[in-house]
Amino acid sequence: MNGVIYCRVSSKEQIQGTSLESQEVACREYAKQQSISVLRTFIERGESAKFADRTQLLELIDFCKQNKGQVQRLLVWKLDRFSRNVGDHFSVKAALGKYGVRILSVTEPIDTNPEGKLMETILAGFAQFDNDIRAMRTVQGMRRKIQEGIFPFKPPLGYESANDQGEKKIEPDRPKQPTFGLLQKVWKEFATGAYTKAEIRRLMAKRGIVDREGKPLAPSSIDGLFSNVYYRGTLIDPWSGEEYEGRHIPMVSRAEFARVQEIIGKRNRSLPHHKNRPEFPLRGLVRCPGCSHYLTGSFSRGRGGRYGYYRCNNKGCEHSGTSVPVNAVHDEFAGFLSEIAPKPLLIEKVGELILQHADERRAELSTKRERLRVLQTKLRTETQELIRMRAQGLITDQEFLVQKSMLSKRGNALEAGHWPADAVNPAILRNRVHEITKPLSDLRETWTALEPSRQQRFQRLLLPVGFVVGRIGTADLGLLFSAFGAFRSRNAGEVACTVKTWNQILQEITDFADLLRPHREADEDLIGAVRRDDGE
Repeated sequence: MNGVIYCRVSSKEQIQGTSLESQEVACREYAKQQSISVLRTFIERGESAKFADRTQLLELIDFCKQNKGQVQRLLVWKLDRFSRNVGDHFSVKAALGKYGVRILSVTEPIDTNPEGKLMETILAGFAQFDNDIRAMRTVQGMRRKIQEGIFPFKPPLGYESANDQGEKKIEPDRPKQPTFGLLQKVWKEFATGAYTKAEIRRLMAKRGIVDREGKPLAPSSIDGLFSNVYYRGTLIDPWSGEEYEGRHIPMVSRAEFARVQEIIGKRNRSLPHHKNRPEFPLRGLVRCPGCSHYLTGSFSRGRGGRYGYYRCNNKGCEHSGTSVPVNAVHDEFAGFLSEIAPKPLLIEKVGELILQHADERRAELSTKRERLRVLQTKLRTETQELIRMRAQGLITDQEFLVQKSMLSKRGNALEAGHWPADAVNPAILRNRVHEITKPLSDLRETWTALEPSRQQRFQRLLLPVGFVVGRIGTADLGLLFSAFGAFRSRNAGEVACTVKTWNQILQEITDFADLLRPHREADEDLIGAVRRDDGE
C-alpha cells in the first residue's frame, strides 16, 4: 500500500521550531507500523488552513490525480493540520476519494465505520470551531484597540507604527518624517481651494511624496487619502461604523478636513452612473455575438443630433467598438416578446396543471411530516433509554458519549434539514395566476409600460442569462416561459414538473405578480406556514 504525507504549520515560529519535523516523524512511524510505503511528503510552511487554495495541498491533489490508483492513503498528524474549515475538509476529501485516496490521522481515531465517520466530522468541526474562536478573539482585540484610540491595522501614508515589526500595537502610531510634514502642507494647500486634485497630485509627485512601493500616488489613492478621517484624528470601527477619538497626532484639524471635503464635493461635477437608463433598457441583457460579453450603451453625435448604440467594449473581441443601433436591438426584442407571449387560455391551463401538482404535493407533505414526527418521538425514547442505561452503569462513559452524539446528530438533521418545503395555498396560487394572465398574454405592451428598474427584473425573469444580438431565438428562457413552450408542444398530461422545478415555477409566478402590481397591499403569503402541531 502506498501513501503520501502532508504536514503544515501556519506561523514563523513553528517553521523555525520542531513542529514540522515532529509531524513528519509521527507520520512516518505510523506508515511503518501499517506497512504503508511513503511516496512523497508535502510540507506547507506558514499557510493558514482556513482556505483550500494552499500551494502544497494543490500539488498534493495534482500528484494523486496524476498517480491515480498508485496512492491509497494520505497521512496527516491531525485533521486540523489538513483543514480548519468543515466545507473545505469534505470537499478536498471527496476530490481525493475520486482518485482512490483515503485520509488517515495518525493521532486521532477516524475510520470508515459509522463511529469513525462521526469522529471525523466532530474533529473537523472542532478544528473550524477553534479557528472561528481565534478569529472572533482577534476581532474583539482589534475592536478593543480602536476603542482605546489605537489603530490596529497598518498606518496610512505619513505615519509609522510605534512598535517593532511583528509586535502587537500597544502605542499609537507616530508621524513619519519627512512624509508627515509634506502631507500636512499639502492638506493646507488643498484647503485653500486654489488647487485641483490633478494639480495636487502633480505637486505631491514633485515633492517626492510616493506610495510604499516608491511610485507616485494614483488618482484613486489621492481620493482615499483626502477622505480618510484618520488624518483628522478619528478612528472608525469597521464592524460597527462607530467613531472613536484616536491617540495619534492628527495631521489636520477637523475644520481643515471639513473644508477639503467641501471643496471635493463642489468640484465633483461628474454625472452619477445610471445603470437603468431609459434610453438603453436592454443594457445588461443583450450580449455581443463575438465574445458573449454584455454590450454597453452610448450615444454618438451626428448631423441630426444624438444617436444611441449598443457596443462591445471587450478589447480582445473582433467586434470591439462595433456599434448596433438601439432601435434594431429593441425591435428584435419586441418582436421576440410578441412571438413567445402565451395565449390566456394556455396560461390558465398551465396554472391548472400547477394547481394539480400543488394539491398532490400538499398531500405528500402531510404524510412525510407525520412520518418525521414519529421518528422524532422514537429518537426521544431512545435518548431517554440511553440515559437510563448510563445511570444504571450498563454502558461506559465513552459508549454513552458516542451514542448520544449520534442521536443528537440525527435529531438535529430532522429539525434543521430534512423537513419538507412549505406547502402552497392553492387559493392564493390561483389568484396569482389570474393576476399575470393578461400581462403575460401581451408581453410587448407589458414591457413597454414598466418603469426602467422593473424592466430589468422583467427581463431577468424572461431571459435569465440575456441574449446574443441577432440570435435572440436561441436564448434560454426562464422556467415559467419554458413551461409554456413545453405545454404548447405537448399534451397537458405530458408536462413534467419535478419538485424542484415546481417550486421554481411557483416562485416565478409570485415574482411576476409582485413585479406587475408594485403598489398593491401585501396579500397572504403564497407559501403557507409549515404546520407541525398535531391535528393540523
